[in-house]
Amino acid sequence: MKKFILLICLLSLNALSPALYADVSIVTASDLDMSNLKDVKDKKKRFFDFLRPIVNDENAKILKLRNELIAAKNSNSNKAFVEKTAKSYSVDWQQENWDKLLERVDAVALEVVLAQSANESAWGQSRFAQQGNNFFGQWCYKKGCGIVPKRRDKGSTHEVASFKSVNDSVRSYLKNINTGRVYAPLRKVRREDREQGKPANAYDQAGGLIKYSQRREAYVKEIRSMIRVNKKLMLGE
Repeated sequence: MKKFILLICLLSLNALSPALYADVSIVTASDLDMSNLKDVKDKKKRFFDFLRPIVNDENAKILKLRNELIAAKNSNSNKAFVEKTAKSYSVDWQQENWDKLLERVDAVALEVVLAQSANESAWGQSRFAQQGNNFFGQWCYKKGCGIVPKRRDKGSTHEVASFKSVNDSVRSYLKNINTGRVYAPLRKVRREDREQGKPANAYDQAGGLIKYSQRREAYVKEIRSMIRVNKKLMLGE
């Protein structure tokens, strides 16, 4: 297996945060009912319709935080808030590296999140999704923090993280992508697109996931294929 999740990220999720928008509910995997669907396209649509509002909500929170940081930078104010945010995003603030901080505090392309969640959770039906609301296969390393994999290698101590809600799982995943060293290529692509005034490019961002899985290039190819095939359904078109 593959992914790494910062312990601090898990600890910060003990209390549920209110949804940014009133119509975005706190949900669990049990709220995703696929039992009465036979058509594959209908199953995909239900999955994407279930997860899309949550991803958009969590991305919106990040963008709101980003705008607050930019305002603080421009006014040279709220320094305690900026330092706290930098720490949360694993940025050493002694050098006041605004470029690095703003590169990390940004949204992840919707299609990337939906493709990975579908892939990692078997469309929300995997054991880890159903029992732990974990839609991204994220690991944790504190005993009792999650579910012990049945095929865990001898000597390994990791567990697959459990979350109180799917919303928490999405939030943790986004923080992982935005802070993990191995996802720096994704963040670089995202920053370059933003600097050039281009919209987020999910296909290019997916290339930065090469270390999300031990399958590396094959994994990226699969995620990109899922984005290409399911793009309209992902966007709700």
